[in-house]
Amino acid sequence: MKRMVAVLMLAAICFIVPRHVSYASETSPADMARNDQPQNKAVASLYDQGVEANNNNDFQKALSLFEQALSADPDNPDILNMLAHAQRKIGLIDESIANYKKALELRPRFPEAHEYLGEAYIQAAMREVETLKNYGNDGREELEDLSEDIKEAAQKL
Repeated sequence: MKRMVAVLMLAAICFIVPRHVSYASETSPADMARNDQPQNKAVASLYDQGVEANNNNDFQKALSLFEQALSADPDNPDILNMLAHAQRKIGLIDESIANYKKALELRPRFPEAHEYLGEAYIQAAMREVETLKNYGNDGREELEDLSEDIKEAAQKL
């Protein structure tokens, strides 16, 4: 439990630092479809449409488009990252964490995926805070511990 709290607290640090809203680096269609195979063009089109939906805050549509692109190109870290982003934005936190991790397995040096994974952990931590609040007195001590851990982590920035 303490280890999970520590991981969640480290992720919380990213949430507290003020910054502008940004989306994952978008891989250009030319990069995704380096050859002229129809399948690659279709994947690039789905990806581009998903990015557009994502940028328009239509995360449900983006989710569907990225899922379609991923079914055609399952080992594409860019698609996995953006799929996870859409999942996170509609509240599918556990699924998004799994997909960010897959993207990072495929491309360990992927700054956007690392950032977004941290944000997903923050959302997961906040979900646990809300759960503990709902426990009333039964979760009071654990809520205080978690809250204190989050505050301590934020002070280390």
